[in-house]
Amino acid sequence: MVVGFKSLKSLTLRYIDMTGGDIECILHNCPLLEQLVVHGAERMSNLEVCGPSLVLKHLEIVNCEDFISLKVSAPKLTSLTVKMFEELLLEHVPMLTEVSLRCDSCSISIKRVFSQLSCCISQLKVLCLELICLQYSIEQPIELCEFPEMPKLNKLVIKCCATGDESLVRLTAFMRAFPYLEEFVLKYEWDSLPREDKVMKNAIIRSPHNHLKVFKFCGYYGRTIDVELLSYILGNCVVLEKIIVDSSGAISPETDGLDVEQTARKNAKEYLEPHVPHHVQLVIL
Repeated sequence: MVVGFKSLKSLTLRYIDMTGGDIECILHNCPLLEQLVVHGAERMSNLEVCGPSLVLKHLEIVNCEDFISLKVSAPKLTSLTVKMFEELLLEHVPMLTEVSLRCDSCSISIKRVFSQLSCCISQLKVLCLELICLQYSIEQPIELCEFPEMPKLNKLVIKCCATGDESLVRLTAFMRAFPYLEEFVLKYEWDSLPREDKVMKNAIIRSPHNHLKVFKFCGYYGRTIDVELLSYILGNCVVLEKIIVDSSGAISPETDGLDVEQTARKNAKEYLEPHVPHHVQLVIL
């Protein structure tokens, strides 16, 4: 199937009708392959990326709707991105430091994701989690005991979508679980404007973070839930150096996207500039 690609180092396959066996054949015949990206392989259900001689460093599998299981044993792998899966088996991945996964609330829990990362959990430096529906994924309080210790994790990215009124303070459980975080990025997508009668209910939780230096909030609009989260960050991150507010994710079908972004920037300037200490750099995008 694959001929004359012995020197190939990077391969991207987008919406090509292939099976897991086809991908495995490519890996076998491309001994120098370091990066493999597979998007939209509808016939791929199971895939094994295994072999002591593999030099693969980056693996990305996205939008493969019937994808069920992935098994990986790759000694050189440093980053893994996989979305829409049911089973993930990681065996020999001693170099893996960056992982990006989707937590579908209908098929896989946050706790199960961490159990599937058990063989590399202590070595991860960057973790990206996509929570499909905030109201279903973490409607109940997140128990810190469900999270394993991750002593090397210094960057956490949480991507979530919701209707616009779910409390974001619940997400700070991740911050408290990983005390050595230096950067926390929240990518918040919402599909409706906030209710004007929404009032702040949660008192600020006191839980100092002694290492967090950068907080980025994508999808800021200025709702009560946004203010709650930023109040938590300002009240607990004792070495904070920078806050980045990006309103570009604040898009609602109820109104023109540009108007929403302009309102979000105006809200950010009015609320944040008076409250952010002078030693903290505030960037409003």
